Amino acid sequence: MDMKRRWIRYVIIAAIVFCMFGLWQSCCHAFIHTEQEIFVSPQGTNTIIVQYDFVCRPSVYKKMWIGKKKIWEYPGSGFMETVHFNVEWLSEDEFKMVYDDEDDEYDEEFVLTIP
Repeated sequence: MDMKRRWIRYVIIAAIVFCMFGLWQSCCHAFIHTEQEIFVSPQGTNTIIVQYDFVCRPSVYKKMWIGKKKIWEYPGSGFMETVHFNVEWLSEDEFKMVYDDEDDEYDEEFVLTIP
């Protein structure tokens, strides 16, 4: 009887840990990032995820089979207003991130290669 109770306790603890991990994975981006955009290459071989933090700094991730791998992070300090970078694919493994300011004063352009 004691062994059966111990087994049930382990199963309950494992279920609780599994539920907590699932909740963390589903809500994690809400605590770290405010928005995310997904872009697929022209032939569909690569998928990138652009996530913005609370000061609109973009981070670029390559979508993997399980999870994602960070390939680039914005080098600047951030923005005072909500901004979005446009993604223009140059090839299957190369793309350009462009920020076009309305006044053309702070335009930025980054050419990135997916490893």
